[in-house]
Amino acid sequence: MRIAIVSDFFLDYIGGAQTSIQEQRQALEDEGHTVFLVSSARLPRGRRIRLRERTLEIKPAWVVPGVILPVVGARRALVAYLAEYLARERVDVVHLQTEFGLAHAMTRAARTLGIPVVHTVHTFYWQTEGWWQGLIAPLLRLGLENVTETRFSRLEFTPRATDNLLRNLTLTMAREADALVSPSDHQARDLAAAGVTAPITVIPNPVARSPRPATLLGEEQLSPPRLLWVARCEPEKRPLVFVEAALEARERSGGAFEVDFVGDGALLAQARRLVHGQPWFRFHGVLDHPAVIDLMDASALVVLTSFGFDNQPMTIAEAISRRRGVLYCDPQLGEGLAHAGHLSATPDAHGLADAIVELVGDPGALRRLSSGAVDDAATFAPRVYVDHITAAYAAARARLAEPAPRS
Repeated sequence: MRIAIVSDFFLDYIGGAQTSIQEQRQALEDEGHTVFLVSSARLPRGRRIRLRERTLEIKPAWVVPGVILPVVGARRALVAYLAEYLARERVDVVHLQTEFGLAHAMTRAARTLGIPVVHTVHTFYWQTEGWWQGLIAPLLRLGLENVTETRFSRLEFTPRATDNLLRNLTLTMAREADALVSPSDHQARDLAAAGVTAPITVIPNPVARSPRPATLLGEEQLSPPRLLWVARCEPEKRPLVFVEAALEARERSGGAFEVDFVGDGALLAQARRLVHGQPWFRFHGVLDHPAVIDLMDASALVVLTSFGFDNQPMTIAEAISRRRGVLYCDPQLGEGLAHAGHLSATPDAHGLADAIVELVGDPGALRRLSSGAVDDAATFAPRVYVDHITAAYAAARARLAEPAPRS
C-alpha cells in the first residue's frame, strides 16, 4: 500500500506526535508498505516546496511564536499541487496527523482523486491559559478559518473560549475524514459523543525502537535512581508541577534520587529558576530521539505530569519499549500501563512528591514496574499497529465507496 502521512507540524520539533509519526512510518515500511511524509519544514529563503525521495516539505507562510506552530494556508494552488503529487506517487490513502491548513489542503486534494482520508487525533483536549481568552478567541477563529478555508462548529466543551475553538477545529477535521484513529479509548468515546460518525479505531502509538536491546532495571539504574521527565516545557505538560514535586521529594527522601529533564518551551526559564542550579537536577534542553532513549535506559522511572490534556502520550510507548515504569497522575492515561504504571494519589505537586518518595524508597517496587513493562509491551508492538491501521485504511475506503451522503 502507498500511504501519505501528513503533518502541519515541523517533524524535527520535539513532541509526541512527531515521534509517533516517525514510528508509524518505520512500522509500516518494515511490513513492506511505501510511506510518503508531507509536512511543514524550515526551507531556505526563496524555496516554498522541497521534494525529496518519499518526502514533500512545505514552507509555512509564517510560524506562531511560542507554540512553534507552522501556518500553511489551504489555498487553491496548494491543493492543486498536492493533488498532482498524490496522483504522481499513486497514493492509496492519505493519513492526517494534524488539523490545520496543510491537513485541510491535503484532504481537498484527496477528495478530487477519490482517495480515502484517515485522521489520527493526537489530542482532542486542547488547553490554554490566560484571562485574554475571551478577547482573542474571535480573532483566532477568523485566522484559523481563513487559513483552513473552513467554518468550524461552535460546540462548548470547556469554560475557556480558546480551548473550545481548538476542539471544534479538531472536531471539524475529524468529521471530514472517512475513518478516525484514536490512540486511547477514552478519547475515542469523547469524539463519538461530540458527533463523529465515521468509524473510530483505537490504536495505541507504536513502540519506540532502538538498535540496542532493552534491559530490565538493574543496580546501575538504582544507585541512585534517576527520574526522567521529557516533554514540551509548556503549561499543558505541567513541568513546574514536576519541578516542585521533585524538590519536595528530594528533601523528604534525604537526596535519594536524581532528575534528568528534557525539553524546551515557554516555562523552561522558570523551571531553571525553581531549581537554582542544583547539580542533581540536570536540564538537557532538546535532544534527538537516540539521546532520549539513552537517558531512558539510564533512568529508573519515567515521570508523566500532564493532566486532562493528553490522550496517550508517546512517552508511555517509549518507556514501555525500554522496560521502564511510568509514574503518572491522570487516571485517564492508564491504558497500556496495567503492569508498568504507578498512579499518584492526587495530581498536584504534593501528591506526585508522595509517589516519588514511595517509589525511590522501594527498589523492589521500581523493579516490579520494570518487569511489568514486559507484560505491557505487546500493546505497542509495531506489527500490532500495522495490522490495525491497515484495517482502518480499509474501513475508510469502504466508507468512501458508500452511496449514502457523508455527514
